[in-house]
Amino acid sequence: MKLGWWWLVVVPVAVLGSLDLAGDWLFGVRTVPSTPRAEPPAAPEARRAFAEWKGPGHDPTADEFADLLRAIGTAAAAGRTADVVEAFDVSCLHDAIAQADFFTTGGRRPDPIDGPRLLRTALWSSAHEWGPALAFDRVEVRSVVALPADAARLVYAKHGSGSRSAPFRWWFTRTATGWKVYDAEELRVGMRLSRQAAGLFARATGAEVPADVLAGLQALRTASDRLGEGDAAAADTALAPARKATLPREAFVLRCVLEGAVAAMTGRAADALAWADRADAVSPGLPAVLYLRASAHAVAADWPRAALNARLYLDHLGPDAAACRILGTALLEMMRPAEAAAAFEQGLRDDPTRQDLKAALAELRTKP
Repeated sequence: MKLGWWWLVVVPVAVLGSLDLAGDWLFGVRTVPSTPRAEPPAAPEARRAFAEWKGPGHDPTADEFADLLRAIGTAAAAGRTADVVEAFDVSCLHDAIAQADFFTTGGRRPDPIDGPRLLRTALWSSAHEWGPALAFDRVEVRSVVALPADAARLVYAKHGSGSRSAPFRWWFTRTATGWKVYDAEELRVGMRLSRQAAGLFARATGAEVPADVLAGLQALRTASDRLGEGDAAAADTALAPARKATLPREAFVLRCVLEGAVAAMTGRAADALAWADRADAVSPGLPAVLYLRASAHAVAADWPRAALNARLYLDHLGPDAAACRILGTALLEMMRPAEAAAAFEQGLRDDPTRQDLKAALAELRTKP
């Protein structure tokens, strides 16, 4: 049975291929000012050392989670659909989907018996058709955070395939047979598997989802793709159906981040920050909002706030080339070249191929 569940697998992972350059298109901030200046004492928000990143809630089982994620990527690459599905705790994923506005509004009730069964069928169908989108071949777990439920962990990681990469966080739960994944979120945009899947799962179980909402969901994916290509005008155009639709909260927050990214990319820092505020009001604590704020403040040349938000974002993920580029630029503009160099070096630990970061360091080293 075809349930149209390509959103479940393809949307979160499609971002993996498109957002590797997000730090560049978002905001075109200068990496190397023309005249680096003397370094004053570090401000309070810049005190965290960059010598070695230790993530929040560091867990010695990080290697175990890395192996589990790598197993998903390997199974997807080999076309082992059953193994991909087996990596998920379908009941927990169903519970996460059931919290979405598609279910909590309009009196809909998720079915605790048939719901997980239908979900497993849909997940199998999607993994069979779209499994290669999950075929990442490298994984680096940055931190593991214990959740209030004793048997749950939030895992921050960066993974990819070939030259593509993206930062994610994954929700894991411990079952009788070991750890299973039940949700995932791309960190720079805030696109979460359960939120994006909720509408189509509701439709698959018999709920009527308005055509404008389905068009709006598709528009969000298209806009994300266009932003990843660096085409703000095309992304702005692609968002039109989403603006006309009455989106549920879980989709509206994604629209807020994408609208903010378009605004930042086109130099409208105040609009970008307003969209960040809207996203935070709907879904507080998204790392994507911190990244958006860092970028918008950089566009506005508000370097202290750009540095603060970039650091807060990095506190979640650890070294990230795009965010380190924003942070290093901000620190350099704040006349702190030593810290800027440390930020650029940290970005190169994440992505040694970044020529802009190499150029920034080379320029700094030529200055007295």
